[in-house]
Amino acid sequence: MMIAEGFPRRFALLVLLGLAMLVSAVFITLSTSRVKPKEGLIFYLRPGLSHKQFVNELADKNIVSSTIFKIFVELQSQVQLKTGEYLLPEGASAWQIWRQVTTGTGHYYRSFTIIPGWSFAQLRLELAKTESLRQLTKDQPEEVIMDRLGGSYQQAEGVFFPETYLYTRGIADLVILKRAYDLMQLRLQEAWATKDSGLPYQNAYQALVAASLIEKEAYLDTERPLIASVLINRLRKGMLLQFDPTVIYGLKERYQGHITKADLMDPNLYNTYIHKGLPPTPIAMPSYDSIYAALHPAKTNYLYFVAKGDHSHQFSTTLAAHLAAVNFANKKAKVVKPQESYFNRKIINQRLDKILAKKRVGIG
Repeated sequence: MMIAEGFPRRFALLVLLGLAMLVSAVFITLSTSRVKPKEGLIFYLRPGLSHKQFVNELADKNIVSSTIFKIFVELQSQVQLKTGEYLLPEGASAWQIWRQVTTGTGHYYRSFTIIPGWSFAQLRLELAKTESLRQLTKDQPEEVIMDRLGGSYQQAEGVFFPETYLYTRGIADLVILKRAYDLMQLRLQEAWATKDSGLPYQNAYQALVAASLIEKEAYLDTERPLIASVLINRLRKGMLLQFDPTVIYGLKERYQGHITKADLMDPNLYNTYIHKGLPPTPIAMPSYDSIYAALHPAKTNYLYFVAKGDHSHQFSTTLAAHLAAVNFANKKAKVVKPQESYFNRKIINQRLDKILAKKRVGIG
């Protein structure tokens, strides 16, 4: 009788011990099964992927092919898999992968860079070409996009901050626009709060317009405050700004690659050769350096500047000196003209490298 009475207890203990050993074996197996190959991998867990499909894809991609892992995952069907693109670390275990996809950690971040000087049309084109983004704004009118962003501006030109934004696959393009818009408002207000006194701007938006002109004219950072001083001095004197990029922007698709006399007389509102003051909106997305320069211009008497052909400008205080500088630049341009396309490509590459080197902005 004593043996019979003790048997159920011993049997139960043996069962519990067996289960404990099984769980331990499963955990050890999951913890020691490593990602193949050893280097880090990117795995996209698509929306609606079942547990069985998940483990089959891992096996098909030769990432994890453990039978125990497959059984374990399929028994965890009540645990939700988090959609997303994951960076599987070098040497990750099957257990680490399971933790990643069930907690939504360790996402792989892509990047989208807004280049200073881009127009809103260029920004939209680049967003539309980015296949990893969910396209919500591709076919929407500008005013609808601005309304969805919830801002106070009706025009989209110039109001998105140039920066590199990190995002996860499948995020909406509108999220990047919202981040860029909010960051521009923040940076603009920060700079506006420290502006020099006596500037001829009625509000921060006008400073943003001025900054966009500086952005399109300047290549060297050291010249941004000088170009800003020309703009400010001409505004104060009631002179026409006569900034060539405003003519090009106003012409839109009618611009043929060089400015003609007819272009200078075009009646569009952005033509600062015939309309006094600032254009009605920015003409591009300015960098913070250009915004800062617009609000902290150099103290000069300069009223004119002309490109010298080496990315720098010759600044002048009188029309006579300016005309002499223009004449010299034109003669020099005839010599360096064959190199023009090379230098243009070099400028673009240098600007892109410079932006990518800056601090990146993450998007969750």
